[in-house]
Amino acid sequence: MFLTVTEPAIERLKAIQAQYPGKLALYYNRITGGYACGIVGTFSLKLFTSPNEELNATIDSTIGEIPVQSNRLEDLSENVVLDYKKSKNSLILKSDAGLINDDVTVLDNDNNKLF
Repeated sequence: MFLTVTEPAIERLKAIQAQYPGKLALYYNRITGGYACGIVGTFSLKLFTSPNEELNATIDSTIGEIPVQSNRLEDLSENVVLDYKKSKNSLILKSDAGLINDDVTVLDNDNNKLF
């Protein structure tokens, strides 16, 4: 499994991390109630400032290893891409299988939305 982080996404992440410190992780957030189609959460990016035992696996990426929850790896395809669309001011997560999340949020340690 490999995560390609595009240049626009790298620049956006650098701008966010200049304001908010932390180690970047791909994090699956469960949503209370879920969706009608059986989806019970969504992927976001999280900036961790302290260790998190849920992040017990990593994905290789163009910016180094990215921590992730091992039980969520099955939700991702072999080739995943994180991109930034300036026109929508949005980070987008997609794969060979299609769109994963068209508005990836960036959260802090306490799940507060930073972007």
